[in-house]
Amino acid sequence: MFVSALLAGLVVGLCKMDYFFGYCMLNRPIVEGALVGLVLGDVATGTIIGATLEIVFLGSFPIGAAVSPDGGTAAGISTAFAILTGAGAGIGTTFAVPLALIGGFAYVLCKFINNIFAEAMKSQLSHGNDGAARALFWAGSWIGTFGLYFLIGFTAVFFGSTAMEAAVAAIPTNVINALNAAGNLLPAVGFGLLLTMVMDKQLAPWFFVGFIFTAYLGMPTIAVTLLATAAVLLIINARGEKNANLSTVDMEDDNEF
Repeated sequence: MFVSALLAGLVVGLCKMDYFFGYCMLNRPIVEGALVGLVLGDVATGTIIGATLEIVFLGSFPIGAAVSPDGGTAAGISTAFAILTGAGAGIGTTFAVPLALIGGFAYVLCKFINNIFAEAMKSQLSHGNDGAARALFWAGSWIGTFGLYFLIGFTAVFFGSTAMEAAVAAIPTNVINALNAAGNLLPAVGFGLLLTMVMDKQLAPWFFVGFIFTAYLGMPTIAVTLLATAAVLLIINARGEKNANLSTVDMEDDNEF
C-alpha cells in the first residue's frame, strides 16, 4: 500500500507541475488518470476514468477569484481508489466531484505558498542576487506545487484506500451497479454544462442534426465530426465570398462619386 500511495502521489504532484514543464497538459484528467493507471498496473481503468472526468470538467476553468474544481487531481486519486479497491471505474468516478473541489481549494493554498517565495525573490532581485532568486523560484515551484499535491495524493491514497476498500466491500451489489450507472451518466452532465455555455439559436440546430445522425442513423462519432468540419469550412467560405462581393460593391459605389 505504501508503494502504491507513493507512486500515486508522485504522479499527482508531477502532473500539477504542468506549467513548469511548458503546459504539456499533464494535469488534464485523461492524462493524469492514464498515468496513475500506468504506475499502478491498470492503464485501461485509468484511461476510462480519466476520459469520463475529462468530459465532466471540460468546461471548468477559473474566472477571476472563482475556485475551479481540479479535475486532474480528482482523476488521479479516483483512479488509485478504483484500482486498489478493485471496484472498477464506477466507484472511481463517484468520488470525483468532492476530490476535485479539494484539489481546487488546495490550489488557493498553493498560490499562497508561491506568493511567499515570490516576495522573497523580489527581495533578492532588488539586491542583485539573481542566483538566489533563481533558487527560490525552483524551491517555490517544487515545494509549493509538487510538494503540496504529492502530500494530497499520497495521504488520500495511503489513508483512504484501506477505509475505501472496507466501505466498498460492505456495499451491496445492487448499489455498486447503481454507482456504475451513475458514473456512466457523468459525461452527459459534462456535455450539459458545456451546452448551457455555448447553446444559442444559431448553434442549437446543428446540435440536434448531429444527435439525429448518431442516435437514429447510426453514424459513428468520427464521421459526424468530419461532416461538421466540412460544414464549418463551407460556411466560412460562403461568408468570405459574400464579404468579398460586398466590398466590391462598396468600391464601385465609391467610384461613382
